[in-house]
Amino acid sequence: MAEEESATQADPANAGSGKKMLVLGLLGILLLGGGGGAAWFFMGGAKEDSGKHAKDTHEDEHVTEPGPVVELDPFLLNLADRDELRFLKVSIKLELDRPEEKTDYQNKIPAIRDALLVLLSSKESQLLRTVNGKKRIREEILTRANGVMSRGKVANVFFTDFIIQ
Repeated sequence: MAEEESATQADPANAGSGKKMLVLGLLGILLLGGGGGAAWFFMGGAKEDSGKHAKDTHEDEHVTEPGPVVELDPFLLNLADRDELRFLKVSIKLELDRPEEKTDYQNKIPAIRDALLVLLSSKESQLLRTVNGKKRIREEILTRANGVMSRGKVANVFFTDFIIQ
């Protein structure tokens, strides 16, 4: 009889842990199914939404399409430092907002180079060494180049070499 009592006490304990495992398993399956359904929905699983989404993406591509990139000859110039003689060697590429044939870029290259030469030679090396200084000079180059051009604009400025000595 003592054996029967100990067997009946062990069964409720095992039955309780089995129910807990079953509930946890079902809960896990529900969470995975819900997560998969949500992912399918948000990733464009519905046919009606996916067509609309594809059209929106296609329209956005035309808006952000980069223009042609043209390269200026490298600049090698003296900086405006007073304590020491410092040089700057910089190569610049300009991104145009439209095809080069529809701009007056080719006719304005000497004027753009002159404007940038005057701008860059007026800067001190201390300013140009920092990231913020490079960002600021990039904006100034953009402004000066756009001030020279009458047909078309410069959309972006890229430094491909930037050496201060």
